[in-house]
Amino acid sequence: MKKKMIALAVASVSAVVIAGCSTSSRTAATGPAGGEGQAFGENVQLFDATQQVHDSMRGKRIAFVPILYKGYNLTMNWGASMERAFGNLGADFQVYDPNFDTDKMTRIISDLIARKAVDVLILHNPDVGVLSKQIEDAQRAGIYTVVVNMISSRLGDAYIGVDNIAAAEDIAQRAVQDCEKRGAPKRLAIIDGPGNDAASLLWSKGVHNVLDPAGFEVVTTAHTQWQNSLAQQAAESIIQQQKNNFCGFLVTYDLNSVAVGDAVQSAVSRGVIPADSLGTYTMATDTLWCDALRAGKVTASASYDVQGVGTAAVVTAQQLVQTGAPAGSTHTVAFVPHTIVDRANVDNTTIACYKGQ
Repeated sequence: MKKKMIALAVASVSAVVIAGCSTSSRTAATGPAGGEGQAFGENVQLFDATQQVHDSMRGKRIAFVPILYKGYNLTMNWGASMERAFGNLGADFQVYDPNFDTDKMTRIISDLIARKAVDVLILHNPDVGVLSKQIEDAQRAGIYTVVVNMISSRLGDAYIGVDNIAAAEDIAQRAVQDCEKRGAPKRLAIIDGPGNDAASLLWSKGVHNVLDPAGFEVVTTAHTQWQNSLAQQAAESIIQQQKNNFCGFLVTYDLNSVAVGDAVQSAVSRGVIPADSLGTYTMATDTLWCDALRAGKVTASASYDVQGVGTAAVVTAQQLVQTGAPAGSTHTVAFVPHTIVDRANVDNTTIACYKGQ
């Protein structure tokens, strides 16, 4: 996932570290986590277990490299959970922010691996293949890798995220029901990210799994690189072309859907389309999306447990370290829960309206 940026010279990787936490007195780097031996056996002493957990994590170096951090509720939510948990355990935790620059992201990760500066890498992959080499290199260096939210073609030790296909199927079914209830055209538009990333590909698959058997047509698929301005422009263009000859938008993520909702609301105010003729459906529900929902700008979302992704990454990192298995010797995929939310239930849904901290 790439974004056009003003070119900046990066003096060192440390210049992009924007958050950190350490509660250990370690002064020298420890070796890679992989293969250090299992922390627990079949039996555990009640009062010793706590100390063993802290001993296993103390001084371990954890790096979180998302696609974007500062000002982005999704990744800041994960980072806040990680910082609290790893700090409590005496581990060193750092966030490295490439700010939507994929080249910078790969340089950061490659440098950390080359220096063996981390024991666990928690990665937010821009697309299915861009970090494959880095994940392989980390495995060879004995560094565990945990990928969150957007799965890689090379799995690493673990992946944690939402079941994108199931979430897309559920929200597409809601869109179909709404369209049929209104007697609207059986036509919907997809607005996703780059199009070649896992989230976009799985979203499209889930949408078609529902729309095709129901006799619905996807009138267009617009790729917006996750940029709100591009999502709004795409929605404006589609509305101008289709007017009320379709029944809504299926937008891969929440923040882009708010921008799409703004375009729909603007078209209604200008008389381009009738009120309530287009629905806006998405996945995930940060606090800004919930505000837009209450304001009538968006329709419904497959809300998933964003907070749970960050927490699960912490738990997974502890499990990898405690088992002592060599990096890359086990591979798992785990999904957090999701549910459909709208104005009727959003305020009573625990996994909706997440915040950055």
